[in-house]
Amino acid sequence: MKPIERIAMYLHFKSITPHAFEKKIKLSNGYFSKQFRNKGSVGSDILIKIHELYKDIDIMWVLTGEGQMLKDISSAINNNISSQVDEFSYKYEADSKKFKNLEDDLEKLNTAVRDKEKIISLYEFMINNNSSSGQSQVANII
Repeated sequence: MKPIERIAMYLHFKSITPHAFEKKIKLSNGYFSKQFRNKGSVGSDILIKIHELYKDIDIMWVLTGEGQMLKDISSAINNNISSQVDEFSYKYEADSKKFKNLEDDLEKLNTAVRDKEKIISLYEFMINNNSSSGQSQVANII
């Protein structure tokens, strides 16, 4: 038995129409039925989509015919939860690194602002001192 026939068995068992199957894995209309009629082969891209979208089917059974058609549901759920936890952990670590970089950048910017404020204060002091000494010089001349 070929993989296309095992996929047809799964669809029949799950009461999924070939059209609904084609639509879900984004195949053209009639593609699956034509492949099934002609005992055609199934490409790896289609097998990957089946594996991603139909979590309860054992993809090794589709390929080889060995084992059971359906995975153990609890292990499928555990695998799904485990992959979600891994994905969350990866995103959390990446976001934490980004956040730490942003905090570092903010601290550098705050330091730069404080330095600029000191320079501005120094210039204001110099201007005020020059203005008052300039006024006293003008008063002495008059």
